[in-house]
Amino acid sequence: MKSPKIYYVSRIIPPYRGMTIPPIGIFIKNNYKNNQKIINHELIHWQQYQKLGLIKFYFKYIQQFIIYGYDNMSMEIEARYEEDEYTKYNYSSVYHVKSKRK
Repeated sequence: MKSPKIYYVSRIIPPYRGMTIPPIGIFIKNNYKNNQKIINHELIHWQQYQKLGLIKFYFKYIQQFIIYGYDNMSMEIEARYEEDEYTKYNYSSVYHVKSKRK
């Protein structure tokens, strides 16, 4: 299996902290450079791409996103293997909601 190139960048599409974009590589926000959970999460997506191939990976990912939503799609839940059970199914509320300031 070919290892992906990992790019550390200042910006990623909000609210994400990392993104896997086959066949280019993995993009992670600079301030999460040493966060192994995020790196592992994105590496699972890279493995999914390697297993399915480029077209099937994108087709399946988009299809699941539309049908089940980001929190409930199996490709994302699989990538959250290090998370607790609540976070696996409620990822957006744990990581994507900005803290409310008064």
